[in-house]
Amino acid sequence: MLSKIFVVAHWGLTILLGPFTSQALQYAFTPNPHQIVGLLEVYPISLAFSVAFSLPTFLVYLICFYFLSKKHSSPTLSKYILIAIAVTGVFVTMTIIKGSMSQDISLAYSLTALIVGLILKLKRKEKATNKQLIAT
Repeated sequence: MLSKIFVVAHWGLTILLGPFTSQALQYAFTPNPHQIVGLLEVYPISLAFSVAFSLPTFLVYLICFYFLSKKHSSPTLSKYILIAIAVTGVFVTMTIIKGSMSQDISLAYSLTALIVGLILKLKRKEKATNKQLIAT
């Protein structure tokens, strides 16, 4: 059984850090820095929309996590599959939503999901054996 902490941490940190990545990319690549909106002004709104728009992807992510846990696949392979699902979900969601900033947002959240996913460790949760249960 794979640890569920990875799933919640990956989703939560991607949502929390995505706006910062987006702002950093805008600072780095926007030719006119006056057009950049201050992050503190829009951060609460960004979080609300991030949670709302990420829920369908998160449900697919949870279902895949459940199946990967049941198949007893290796944690490394499971981690890469889950990261790919998260990145694909970001692009699919932003393609459906469309908008003037959809490419920037897709890039920022995908980059965040990739980096956070690679940094976090996905461990296999050990099942308690009868001897361990009796000993405690």
